[in-house]
Amino acid sequence: MISRTSAYAIQLLCYFAEKENREKKQYKGVLEPVFVYDVADKVGIPRNFLSKIAVVLAKKGILGSQKGPKGGVFLKVSPDKITLYDICEIFGENILKSDCILGNPQCGDSVACPMHNFWKKERERFLDYLRNTTIAKLISKKQ
Repeated sequence: MISRTSAYAIQLLCYFAEKENREKKQYKGVLEPVFVYDVADKVGIPRNFLSKIAVVLAKKGILGSQKGPKGGVFLKVSPDKITLYDICEIFGENILKSDCILGNPQCGDSVACPMHNFWKKERERFLDYLRNTTIAKLISKKQ
């Protein structure tokens, strides 16, 4: 339902949120940046693809970056403030648009395609889930 780009972005953010949870408990201090390539290798995402995603997230202020030998990227926004909807919006997901699921340009409440009523309800349910699910909620369900 969502693109590979958004899915990888969500995986990246979950990785950082989990890392932050672990390290805050252990070190109770500043978290060190991580190289995107290291994350890509650990999560199983192509390096160049994840690197491009990280650049977009950094431009949007969700990730921070630090140059130099101890450089890398880090989570700049709290995981409980980042919704799945935010990520889908950043990467221009089609699901956020109210286009007809069958591609009919005339489809709407007054001129509905055969799937319009079903899709309208399901799409809204899915969008509610995206709006109400944060990265923090995702990792808490995982643990």
